Amino acid sequence: MHRLRPVQVMLIFIVSLLAGSSALAATYHKADPAKLRGKEFKRLAAAKAACGTSPVVWVNIKGVVFHTQKSRWFGHSRSGIYSCRNAAKAAGFWQSKY
Repeated sequence: MHRLRPVQVMLIFIVSLLAGSSALAATYHKADPAKLRGKEFKRLAAAKAACGTSPVVWVNIKGVVFHTQKSRWFGHSRSGIYSCRNAAKAAGFWQSKY
């Protein structure tokens, strides 16, 4: 029976980390708040009037997520605006899981 040496185990570990990080880097993207121009609102009523059939969401400008009206963070994060869901998705924002 052949056993791996500690150096071999460490080398396998490092290679697997490097392979995983490059895969994550390829899938990660940054949302572009500039694409929301004209579809960003400070008041919920203004957003509802402008969005029509698209639901109003709370977009976290410094992050990459938006919150729906069912979320506890809707309207409550520090750096956020109201926007239309379609516009937020087109700008690269993701729907929050919370």
